Amino acid sequence: MANQYKQQIDGIMSRDVSRGDFLKYVGVAMLSLVGFVGFLKNLHEVVPSDKKNSGSGYGGSPYGH
Repeated sequence: MANQYKQQIDGIMSRDVSRGDFLKYVGVAMLSLVGFVGFLKNLHEVVPSDKKNSGSGYGGSPYGH
């Protein structure tokens, strides 16, 4: 199985690409990486945390704790 992946990578690396194509591939890779990291950050913000709200209302003051 490892030999199969090595052959695929060797095939990709041996292809001739123009400078423009290379820049397009690098741009798409960077945008994908930034998008994935942004997705993970948004996912982290959506998950409720264990922190208590220190706002007003019941439990908002030291007396309510």
